[in-house]
Amino acid sequence: MNIVAKPLERFATNSLESHWMPFTANKDFKAAPRLVTKSEGMYLWNQNGDRLIDGSSGLFNVAAGHGRREIADAVHAQMLQNDYTAPFQLAQPTSFALSAKLAKLLPEPFNHVFFTNSGSESIDTALKMVMAYHRARGESQRIRFVSRERAYHGVNIGGVS
Repeated sequence: MNIVAKPLERFATNSLESHWMPFTANKDFKAAPRLVTKSEGMYLWNQNGDRLIDGSSGLFNVAAGHGRREIADAVHAQMLQNDYTAPFQLAQPTSFALSAKLAKLLPEPFNHVFFTNSGSESIDTALKMVMAYHRARGESQRIRFVSRERAYHGVNIGGVS
């Protein structure tokens, strides 16, 4: 008896119900879905085979283009060597090598790098760093931040305008 298959039968391969999409009117989308089935370079292909330009670079995280073999090969090689090391009291040499390369590209006085997983996490982390900086200077009352109304700074609580 397969106890896993039975509960999962309701999630058919082409079911759209189990995915709750961010910033999307889900009911409307699922009534007339716009699905991307392939991507390459600066292009996306939809379920009808139409080629589209990815004008937002996959929401800003595919600036080098989709399906870049040399990037995939480099990521694959790193994942085989050391896919992840939690950065709490441990580190991997490649993170220091990349930090040094990035720091050389930055203008003074910016000479340190802090890696995050997303723009949202970057904003929340930056807010925490600024508050910690002011606390260390004895200015813990400095807790107000300025942002543009209705601007997009991420989905975490610190980035909400």
